[in-house]
Amino acid sequence: MRRTSLLKQFAPVLAVAAIFLVIVVAWWASRPGDAATAALSEEQTQKVALATKLLEQGDPVRALRLFEELETEAGTRGLDETTALLKLQALDKAGHQAVLAREARTFLERFPASKSAKEAQLYHLGAEVATAGLSNPLLLRSVEEFVAQNPTHPGVGRLTLALARHELAIGDRTAAQRRLQTAMTADTTDPAIANALRREMGDLNLQALLRGNFPAVKEATYAVKSGDSIWVLARRHNLTPELLMKVNGIDDPARLRVGQSLRIPEVAFSLVCDVSTNQLHVYANNEFLKSYPVRTGRVAGTTPVGDFKILNKKTGPTWRPGDGRTYLPGDPNNELGTRWMAFDGDILGIHGTIHPDTVGHYASNGCIGMKTSDVEELFDLVGIGTSLKIMGKQDLTQAKVIPAREIPAPLTEREIASRR
Repeated sequence: MRRTSLLKQFAPVLAVAAIFLVIVVAWWASRPGDAATAALSEEQTQKVALATKLLEQGDPVRALRLFEELETEAGTRGLDETTALLKLQALDKAGHQAVLAREARTFLERFPASKSAKEAQLYHLGAEVATAGLSNPLLLRSVEEFVAQNPTHPGVGRLTLALARHELAIGDRTAAQRRLQTAMTADTTDPAIANALRREMGDLNLQALLRGNFPAVKEATYAVKSGDSIWVLARRHNLTPELLMKVNGIDDPARLRVGQSLRIPEVAFSLVCDVSTNQLHVYANNEFLKSYPVRTGRVAGTTPVGDFKILNKKTGPTWRPGDGRTYLPGDPNNELGTRWMAFDGDILGIHGTIHPDTVGHYASNGCIGMKTSDVEELFDLVGIGTSLKIMGKQDLTQAKVIPAREIPAPLTEREIASRR
């Protein structure tokens, strides 16, 4: 009887203890982190490994399917910290920015003390900017604070680029230029972002050069005299006629008048082509001016490394591919496009291309190929005698080799004229 009464007396306490024990066990089983990782089955571990490999191979869509399967299997417990971060990476690479913003926020809530919290915050801010822009003052402030606190973080370049573009949009060109200049001196592990930073900075630098406020280039003024012409003045000051006209806002060179005041940039250009990145960098008085994506030789070594000079320049070049055929200017199959700047005899040169999709890859017979708008812009800047340094070697992790295409027969002059 006594034992029965004792059991009745302690029954409420035992019930509470049992409930507490159930809660603790349930919490431990659903706890994220290492415990969840340890609980992965062999099949789930293989899925994570395969998804990781797919990410490395550049196939985030298939990787995402595996992560979604793992998430379904995990139920309310959710993905462990490591796998959840990998899923954020896959969402980012797949371009699912709206979902990424939401899932990155969830990651930060679930794993506030994670060593990867900064990565998740970067994913979150980048996705918010991609989907909503920087018109929201709170988001703008958050992005500015993150960039200021993490200036050398390898992934911060994209946020920096977004801030610079925002500053350009509101008319603060000086702030954008300063921000891009700072970002370009920081290391980044993302070549695409590094190239985008250089491209934005280059556009600003070129505009500054034409306006007369590029820091590395001083200007003189000149009063036009009788007998002067754009071509004479350009040759005298070692400039291209096109650059002299652009700097002075001259549309018609024949309308130059005696006494007219001209701005004369005191500038010497130089070029550096990096085969490993397929980028052509332009320097003005040894200061970075602008970069352009290019294509180089599909066979390693056919774009020679070394020091060269621009030997001649041609508008509307004729292309002779070496098989006896001749492609005249205006022929839609003329691979040289609209401009030619020779640097190795008259065999290798910088030129345009009728296949802009090959720019950025290894796709030429040794020449340096550029998009039409880029090569025409460069042609107007640099003159004969400009130095060109070619360096680096093929890097197939950054670009691919594009096989030569079959070339249709050339058109006759009459056929070209009929197409105009």
